[in-house]
Amino acid sequence: MSTALSTLSVFFIPVIITIIIVYGLKKKAPVYDLFAEGAKDGISTAVEILPFIIAIFIGIEAITSSGAMEWLQTILGPVFEFFGIPEDLISLILLRPVSGSGSLVLAQRIMEDCGPDSLVGRAASVMVGSCETVFYVLALYFGVTAVKKMRHAFAAGLIGYIIGIFASVFICNIM
Repeated sequence: MSTALSTLSVFFIPVIITIIIVYGLKKKAPVYDLFAEGAKDGISTAVEILPFIIAIFIGIEAITSSGAMEWLQTILGPVFEFFGIPEDLISLILLRPVSGSGSLVLAQRIMEDCGPDSLVGRAASVMVGSCETVFYVLALYFGVTAVKKMRHAFAAGLIGYIIGIFASVFICNIM
């Protein structure tokens, strides 16, 4: 099964690209010109997004370098323990809504320290795979688009994230 999936993954992208090009040629569309225009739009979008991404990464680095993350972990430890959430997950829970890549690094560190088959390692894996980077997504989408009022997006994202945390720990506890 894994060799079949491996073979499929090797050919998947080239086949999709070939299908798109053939379809475009069949419709007599200027395929190369449309590709170049799309690439130009992609670069301008990346330039618009870049300041928001840089601001998030600088904020994360400032919080972790200053020791504020450890301080928050110490203060919030009893609250999280009350809800049955292991203290080792606090830094991941606090960082995940802000940075996907930063939380991947933390999840790796958690698995190296606690083991991937431990409750903490499994819960960290589920959180990284299922919990959204709420602040990152909101900063990115609302920073680039013309929409300036978040309305219920922040509350809905945060509620979903909190439910994801509890569900991750609960599911990993019963497994």
